[in-house]
Amino acid sequence: MESWILVWILCNTVIHMPVCLHGAISVHFKTGRPLIVALGQTLVLEAAFEKENPDDEIDMVTWDRERGEKNVRLSGAPGSRISLEKGDALLRITDVAEEDFGIYKVTVTDSNGYQQYDSVEVRKIEEPPKAVIVRVLECVLEKHDMAQWDSPQFSWLVDGVAVTNQTALLAGGSRLDISQVKGVNYTCIIKSSLGTRVTTHYEEQPKESWNPCCSGLIAVIVIVIVVLCVAGFLFLKRWKKRDVL
Repeated sequence: MESWILVWILCNTVIHMPVCLHGAISVHFKTGRPLIVALGQTLVLEAAFEKENPDDEIDMVTWDRERGEKNVRLSGAPGSRISLEKGDALLRITDVAEEDFGIYKVTVTDSNGYQQYDSVEVRKIEEPPKAVIVRVLECVLEKHDMAQWDSPQFSWLVDGVAVTNQTALLAGGSRLDISQVKGVNYTCIIKSSLGTRVTTHYEEQPKESWNPCCSGLIAVIVIVIVVLCVAGFLFLKRWKKRDVL
């Protein structure tokens, strides 16, 4: 009887024993999806890790690329196009090639053996999006909701000469104050992971105050007046000679 009582006490103790649950970990990409990149550009994928329990440690981070039925484990190596940075939270691939497009998956394993992952599709863009120069002058990149990892870099040429006047560059270089740099041809160059786009705006020149046809008529009138004056002068000269004779 005493043994049964002891068993009952032990079971009841185990049932009511508090269970220590470890915090979970979450992972997500910082960029939008799908991500669009042009051939020859640089691809950067950065993941954010969030731990519910600050005491938990991240033991391992792995990167995989799925392309059709092919699954490749990615790792950074010195001198290669692929590098891992920020504690393997950031994947960088330079000189993007055809084989680099596909679905990228990052998997995180914490010290408790808990795993979580996120994935993003990377697609190829055939042609950089169109750039439009809007009056004053503003260079706008038409992305049509295409996500990219980096921010566009803007530069301007005025009549073929690069703009170095920093006061003329506004809004991070996307706008140009043409009162600071006057010219005829304004060219905007946009570089990003989506490629390079060049677009030119031709500034209209002030119209001549005289109409070409009016200018021609005035020239004819002036010539006629000159001819009449010369003829009058010759006539007067002859008339005076006759009076003398």
